[in-house]
Amino acid sequence: MYFLISSSILIGFSIITFYYTLKNRSDKIEKKLFLNEIGLAILFFIAGILFPFMIQFHSPELPEFTLNILWVITSIVFLFEIGVIGGYLFHNKLVSKKKPEIITENDYTTFCHDLKNSRNYNVKSDVGRKLLHLFTVVVIFSFWFLGLYLESLGILKKIGGMDSYSFAFWLILTTGFAFVFMFHMADLARLNAFYTLPKWAKNWYCKSMKDNEMETFVASTPMVLAFVPFIFLPFPLFAAIALITTGADGAAAIIGMKYGKHKINENSDKTLEGYIAGATTTFMIVIIMNLLFFSMMNLAILKILLMGILATIIFLFVDAFFDNFCDNMLNPILVGIGIWIIYSLF
Repeated sequence: MYFLISSSILIGFSIITFYYTLKNRSDKIEKKLFLNEIGLAILFFIAGILFPFMIQFHSPELPEFTLNILWVITSIVFLFEIGVIGGYLFHNKLVSKKKPEIITENDYTTFCHDLKNSRNYNVKSDVGRKLLHLFTVVVIFSFWFLGLYLESLGILKKIGGMDSYSFAFWLILTTGFAFVFMFHMADLARLNAFYTLPKWAKNWYCKSMKDNEMETFVASTPMVLAFVPFIFLPFPLFAAIALITTGADGAAAIIGMKYGKHKINENSDKTLEGYIAGATTTFMIVIIMNLLFFSMMNLAILKILLMGILATIIFLFVDAFFDNFCDNMLNPILVGIGIWIIYSLF
C-alpha cells in the first residue's frame, strides 16, 4: 500500500486538470483545446492506476521490502517537490494580495501579446525546444545504462535484491513524474494566476513555449505521460517509442523548417521534406534500436521490419491528419500501440 501516495498525487492532478478544463470548456472548445486537455487528464489518471505495477513488472523476484522502500522514497520526493513549489506559489499569491500592482504588472494577456510580437521563429530556436524534449530520452538511457553497470558489479543485488530493470525504471519514473509535476504546477499557475510565477519561470516560457501552447499546457507534460503505458514493454521498444516521439518529430520540424520547399497544403506549415525526414527517422530508430539490443530481444528480422513500417505509417498519419491534436501525446500512444501489437501477435 506504500504506492498509494504517489498514485493519489497522479490521480489528484487528473482531477484538477479535468476540473480546470471543464470549468473553461466553452473557451477550450472554441479554441480546439478541449480534447487535448481532457486527454491529458486521462493520461494522469491512467498513470495513477498503473503506478503500483510499473517498478516490479519486469522484476518479479524483487523483494517486497525493497519495493516498499522504493515507493516510500518516491513518495517523499513527490511530496517535498509539491510542497516547495506549492508553498512558493501560495506565498507569491499572498504577497500579491497586499500589493495589487504586482497583479497588474504581471498580466498574462499582455505577456502573451508582447511575446508574440517579439518572437522570431527560426531553426536555432526550434532546435532549442527539440533538445529539451530529447533530454527526456537522455535521462531514460542514462538511468538504463547506470542500472546495467551497477548490476554487472553486483551492487544492486546487495542493496535490496534489485536488478537493472527495477532500478532503472524506478529512477526513470521518479524523475519523469517529478518533472511532470513541476511543469504542470507551473502551467496551472501560468493559466490561472500568472503573477505567482517567479521570474525565471517566465523567462523559461519566453524561450520554450510555442504560440499554440499559450492558452493551454505545454507539450512536455502529455509527451512524458504518454510514455507511461509502454514501460510494460521490453526496454528497447519503450526507448524506441520515446526516441520516435522526440527524435523523429524533431527531425521533421527542423528539416522542414530549414529545407522544406513543398508545402503539403496551403493551410499548413508542414512540408514534404519534413515528412520524409520524420518518416525516415522513425523507421531507422525502430530498426537500429532492435539491432542494438538484438541479443536482449532476439526478434525475427521480419518482425523488426514490420514494426518499423507500421511505426512509420502511424507517424505520417498522425502528422498529416491530426493538426488540431497534440502530436506529442498522440504519436507515442498510437506508435506504441502499433509496436506492441506487432511484438505481441506476430
